[in-house]
Amino acid sequence: MASPVAAPSAIPVSPWRGLAGRDRLHAWRSNVGESVALDLAPPASGSAVTSLVVLSWNLWIGRGRLTEVVGRVREMTDAPLVVLAQEAFRADASVPHRTVARRAAGGFPPRVVPRADIAELAATLRLNLRYVPSMRNGTGASDRGNAILSDLPLAQVRGFELPFVLQRRVPLVATLAIGEDAFQIVSAHLDPRGPAGARVVGGEGRARQARYLLERLADGLTVLGADLNLSRGKRERAWRLLHQAGFTTGVPAVHQPWRHTFHALPRLVLDYLVLRDDEGRVATASVERLDEHPRDRGATVFGSDHHTLLARIELKSVEGDR
Repeated sequence: MASPVAAPSAIPVSPWRGLAGRDRLHAWRSNVGESVALDLAPPASGSAVTSLVVLSWNLWIGRGRLTEVVGRVREMTDAPLVVLAQEAFRADASVPHRTVARRAAGGFPPRVVPRADIAELAATLRLNLRYVPSMRNGTGASDRGNAILSDLPLAQVRGFELPFVLQRRVPLVATLAIGEDAFQIVSAHLDPRGPAGARVVGGEGRARQARYLLERLADGLTVLGADLNLSRGKRERAWRLLHQAGFTTGVPAVHQPWRHTFHALPRLVLDYLVLRDDEGRVATASVERLDEHPRDRGATVFGSDHHTLLARIELKSVEGDR
């Protein structure tokens, strides 16, 4: 495969102005490698793109079998594909060999299990990739973070640190080019809880992170795939902020047949794939949960402890917009 291209200038991380000063994040930043930008997808055909499929999935630090899931989606449709990944795993020479500080490492499961490097997955699947690390995986020379993989060209890619609550979190935002049209796509992961003994509890911290994220998104059509870690669901302020900002289509919805997206215990709806269409550019949009077993059995789902969410989006034709 082609060597991963580190492109920190292509995915800048803005200065942090959250709950503490820069010094609290210095070790977290020093523990991770560089961002990655790879353009590997074949050139798009000249025909206009009118439909799109979007996957959002927490890969459980690289354990999720993304190649298998993408293969299933390719069998369903030939529409262009976008993957919004959380906990994508990366191990390359840019990751420091030793930890700067263990307290600034995200932790790593002790068991030795297969983990797929996100750059290698992009090469295998022939998808464009933008990846930005959030945190190191314990003492190992690897990191994890948010990633966007796409059949279509990605532009104006940026990452920025959310207010610090428990761990360093860096959402990834990009503009997806569809012919002469474009819209915003986002992969994000909020903190599951607050630090022990701190005033900022999980729900309050997630609300601050959600507000900060929303303030940095442009107006217009936006698709957000995220592990929001909303342990209290729609009762949390973070969800209300998203709803007030116009993110009304997606998971969870009353008519959806599932009651969880986190497959471990306790089973909760933590993963969301939501859409904001304040310009009326979408003809239809639907979201479904992909299950490995018809009755949702097994310890994992395609190797992850989270379900995959799949959105099918049909855009209005240019003629219909005029």
